Amino acid sequence: MPASAPQSRRTDAVLRDVVRLYAEARRASTACCGDATARESEALLLLGRQEGLTVQAFAEQMGLEKTWASRLLVRLEEAGLVRRADNPADGRSLLIELTAKGRAGQRKLAAGAEAQAVNLLDCVPAAERANVERALGLLRDALAACVADCGPKRRKR
Repeated sequence: MPASAPQSRRTDAVLRDVVRLYAEARRASTACCGDATARESEALLLLGRQEGLTVQAFAEQMGLEKTWASRLLVRLEEAGLVRRADNPADGRSLLIELTAKGRAGQRKLAAGAEAQAVNLLDCVPAAERANVERALGLLRDALAACVADCGPKRRKR
């Protein structure tokens, strides 16, 4: 049964608030972890989870146009955090790899993100923490399914 309009508006408002507040907290936590911008920090965290992405895949994962992703990668390369390497599977593309300095920065950022998540859950009443974690997992799965099933359809070439 579809949600009523007032309930849908409340749900939308709560989701928007959660996303905005989480993003603000994330920016604040990455700001304390060095000179990297929030976007650069996000890129390092992504590459720590999925090293060896092509520039195109990196752009898609970051939600950026390829030109903006390339500019971000140039800044990360200039800082000595990433390097581009030939893609042995496709000579037309490059793979993005973290350098040793990049891996160290990524580990520091990941530890900060994990600490932030623990601190956030510590603000939830102890009796409700398991429910919140379960609800977040359900929401993540629903969003992933919606993106896969309901999102804009890509044209076949």
